[in-house]
Amino acid sequence: GGRADFKWEDVKNDQHRENYLGHSVMAPVGRWQKGRDLNWYTRTGDEATDAASIEAARKEELRRVKEAEEDAMAAALGLPVPVRNR
Repeated sequence: GGRADFKWEDVKNDQHRENYLGHSVMAPVGRWQKGRDLNWYTRTGDEATDAASIEAARKEELRRVKEAEEDAMAAALGLPVPVRNR
């Protein structure tokens, strides 16, 4: 077989897949690649700002959860619950 017969799916199933250049990206097999961005190096800067906004949203959610826990603790102790601007 030549170029027309080559399929990365066949490389995934090949016993000697490590011998193919690019096998770890084009034919990932196993648990190590699950949930990972194998092409991270090809991304542009736009995803970096998206990652920053995701991180900011995560921090905001964490802040709201901590405030809710503080409010619940204050109510359980019989202390006045602070009024928050939400």
